[in-house]
Amino acid sequence: MESHIFSIITALISGVITYLVARSGNKKDIELVKMQNNADMEKLMNQHKIDIEAMKEKHKLELELKEIEQKYKLEILKLENDNEIKKTTEIANNESMNTATNQIFGSIFGREVVQEQIDNAIREAFNKTKVKGE
Repeated sequence: MESHIFSIITALISGVITYLVARSGNKKDIELVKMQNNADMEKLMNQHKIDIEAMKEKHKLELELKEIEQKYKLEILKLENDNEIKKTTEIANNESMNTATNQIFGSIFGREVVQEQIDNAIREAFNKTKVKGE
């Protein structure tokens, strides 16, 4: 029986020692995992900061591009409006010149004296042509 008790005591001591060694090993593993986890978290946080800065820069560049595009669109619209104003002004000037010319020549050719002179000149030219032809 002594040999059984000795075996049991040896097994108990071996079990307790194995438990204590395993427990201290687990603590070290847990600390190692925590340190790796913290390092990974820090790495991810830094990567996110870099990504956020890159996104901010991209957004800034896109805004600048849109502002430049808008500026050029406004310049194009301004030029188109200026051209349309010039065109409309030219048309109005031409119409007013035509109206003035029509009024001047209409009043000149509308007078009876001028009309009679034109008619006489046409008759004389016709008669001269007729006389030459005979």
